[in-house]
Amino acid sequence: SPLLGQGRRRPTAPRHAAVPASTMAQPAAKKARTAGEVEPAPTEEAKVAEPAKPAEPAKAVGPPPEAETDAPACTKPKVQGSVRFLTRDTTLNLLPSACGGIFMAMGDGGIKSLFAGARASVGLTSGRYMFEAKILECCAGSDARGKGAHVLRVGFSAAGSALVVGADKDGVCFESDGSFVHSQTRRKAGVAFARGDIVAALLNLDKASSNFNTVSLFKNGLRISQPQQIPDNLKGKALFPHISFKGVSVHTNFGPTPLAPLPFTCRMVQDAAKADTAVAVAQEPADGKYEVVVPVGLPDEGTFDWLDLWLEKNAGYTELSDRMLVAWAEQSGMGKPRGAGSKVSGDKPAAEWHDFDIASVRRAVYSIAPLQPRHYVVMEVRSNLIKDERQALVKRFGDGAFKIHAHVAVGTPTPDFKELVQRLTLKQKQESSDRAFQLKKMEEKRKWQLAKAQFHAAKAKKKAEKERQQKLKEMQKKVAAAKAAAAKAKEGEAKEGEGKEEKKEEEKEEGKEEEEEPEEEEEFGEPEPADEVPPKVALTAEEKAMVYRPRDIKDLTPLAFSSSFTKFSLPAADEGFAAVKYEWSKGPKCDEYLRQWILERKLKNRVEELVPSVWFKTKLQAWRSAVSKYQGKQTEYRASVAKKAADKLAKEAKARAAALAAEKKKAEKKDGAEDKGEEVKKAEEAAEEEEEEEADFAGLDVFGAEDVLDIGGGMPLFRDFSPEDWAMLGLRFELHLLAHAFRHDVDDPERLGVHTDHLDFYFQRYLGRALLPKDYGKETVEELVGLVDDVVYVNAKGVLESQVEAELETPSVFVKVTEEARRRRALRLDLGEEAARLKLAPAALQGQGSRHSKGNRQDGNKWWSSYGKVPSDRANYSHQPYGNGMGGKNGGKGGAWW
Repeated sequence: SPLLGQGRRRPTAPRHAAVPASTMAQPAAKKARTAGEVEPAPTEEAKVAEPAKPAEPAKAVGPPPEAETDAPACTKPKVQGSVRFLTRDTTLNLLPSACGGIFMAMGDGGIKSLFAGARASVGLTSGRYMFEAKILECCAGSDARGKGAHVLRVGFSAAGSALVVGADKDGVCFESDGSFVHSQTRRKAGVAFARGDIVAALLNLDKASSNFNTVSLFKNGLRISQPQQIPDNLKGKALFPHISFKGVSVHTNFGPTPLAPLPFTCRMVQDAAKADTAVAVAQEPADGKYEVVVPVGLPDEGTFDWLDLWLEKNAGYTELSDRMLVAWAEQSGMGKPRGAGSKVSGDKPAAEWHDFDIASVRRAVYSIAPLQPRHYVVMEVRSNLIKDERQALVKRFGDGAFKIHAHVAVGTPTPDFKELVQRLTLKQKQESSDRAFQLKKMEEKRKWQLAKAQFHAAKAKKKAEKERQQKLKEMQKKVAAAKAAAAKAKEGEAKEGEGKEEKKEEEKEEGKEEEEEPEEEEEFGEPEPADEVPPKVALTAEEKAMVYRPRDIKDLTPLAFSSSFTKFSLPAADEGFAAVKYEWSKGPKCDEYLRQWILERKLKNRVEELVPSVWFKTKLQAWRSAVSKYQGKQTEYRASVAKKAADKLAKEAKARAAALAAEKKKAEKKDGAEDKGEEVKKAEEAAEEEEEEEADFAGLDVFGAEDVLDIGGGMPLFRDFSPEDWAMLGLRFELHLLAHAFRHDVDDPERLGVHTDHLDFYFQRYLGRALLPKDYGKETVEELVGLVDDVVYVNAKGVLESQVEAELETPSVFVKVTEEARRRRALRLDLGEEAARLKLAPAALQGQGSRHSKGNRQDGNKWWSSYGKVPSDRANYSHQPYGNGMGGKNGGKGGAWW
């Protein structure tokens, strides 16, 4: 052991300065040191020395004395059989060597970043025992992220705990960096160890020992960690030796002879007394075939809750699922996956994972699983419901070493499952209540502390102000006294005595003024919020009636669900299963339940993979061409009306000019008046031009018009369409076409049509833009469809229906319906019904009526006045049905307004 101050040159003090004798450094007593002890830092006495009398030797700094003593001789029966790692208690990536005792992990793809773990078959319940482990080699490039590339953990765990020791509350361990790990929490507890070091993990369960219920770590026979207390939840349980590692190959030794003896004799696990152990027995199947369980359940109907309940009753099964892979990665320090929203589901919880290829892990696990003799439960919600993928799974395990059973959990759950749902729901509700309660108490305490701080701040401010005022008064008195003294000094000696008396009287008065009643110390009166126990919650009647526990994350993503639920089926014996067991409803009831379940989802769930067909695109292009033609005709007609009006004004101006010219000739001819009258009459007759006869637009039978482009005199039926009318025309046709295109493209008679819950989705998919009710001044989809219920409507099942046939020779019927609706709306506005006014946002007008200026309006006569005479009687029109397929939702023909 190095000595304090040894090897350092002692500096001499200056000759003119005296150095105290107590500052002289002396060597410390020599003492053997254990491995890993840190040399104490040199003291100030060691840095400064002088030739004074020697000081007392410093006390040696070292570890506490070893409390462990030699193990007494044991005559009790020893544990039977060799200590080994059972296959069921090892991770899937663990690769044992043929000679035994040497282990390594799979190192290809993402699985190289995962811990390999193994729990021994012999657990300890009392006494003091140890086992050893040694890192044989470090594998290059073991961790894709370069963090913790070479790690070994040695420790102890309870039966059924996580196979990565230290990842949960049922295991403790020492890691190769010197940390002590429990429940994913680590703290420094010793010295690091590396390749070539032999480490021994010692568990002391001897009640007579001062180190009872502790674990210790030794390296190459020397202690490198003080005894660490095991958690309370592990006390009294059988604790099994456990190793976990990645990026290294490991050799284990359970005895009976240690590779590196400790400073005291300690028996190894293989040499343990039978009374001090609990042995895990490998239960091999009688027929030699292990079981593969395939759970089959419907999404979001208790799938994983059923699995957890089943695993509680059937220990010893290894779960194969993405849920298990994610938990394994998190236990290996890979963090949490970043995926969220529509990319994450209970079936596939890891959508994205930085620098971790979970897909390669899945491939590796499903490749190695059929080679390991153990029981499996394969939980794939989507795949287990699809026949082709079930058959692929049966083929994977169908080499004769396994028997495959399907467990169908569909229909009415059993009472024990309902009890589990209520228990988990109550637990979840209690945890949520506790969090809310704690946040509330924290907020109350924060407010109390703030109020207290504000009170004391105000109190200090008040005190400071009082002191300032007192000092100000004293200063004023001193100034007044000084002035008085100066004035009195001028009066002379005769009045000196009188001044003294007056001074005494003033001092008395000042003393009286200064005497003030002492103020009582004001204290903060609000009591500190007391710590309280969170209230207990109870389930409501509605919560007790729940059959399945609601989850924030669905079992399948929307895309995975919509693309596959129509293919869902229940397993049958002819698919290769040794048996099909019905956990809830039996046989035919399950089949009927699934059939009805699929029908309901076909109605309410959208088809994510649906693509607009050529039929739809052709119809839409033809419609857009027709609308462009209609708008062009409207522009042309309005231009001609404007031109006629301008020509008329020009001719009238010319006639007035001719009349003025005739008056100038009046003075030249006596009979000018007669001539003038004749000339003016001729000019007026020349100015007047017979107007072309136009159709009676106001009295026109809208649905009787043969050609919407020309109802007479070149006038189109849509001559008065405003941007709002064009928008409503487009909405009518687009919803009509969408209703027909969905049925055409989905080609499934069980899908009745577009449900209102997904109208915006399909509108976006087919028309390429959003359909928001608020853009049309409405709050709901149903109200939006109500604007055009003369063409489409929502039936009793919430499905969009069209009243117009899919195949039409011309789309003019939509123009007629829109014109009829415009006339009716204008009449209602004239009658003062403001509710009839359309309230369209710019988004609704986008792409509709683009040829119109922003100034065009639909209200009253303002819009009409720019294009000629306002119809005097808008009420003179009739209503007629317009073709087959126009039956209203209440029977008969036509829309809801006739």
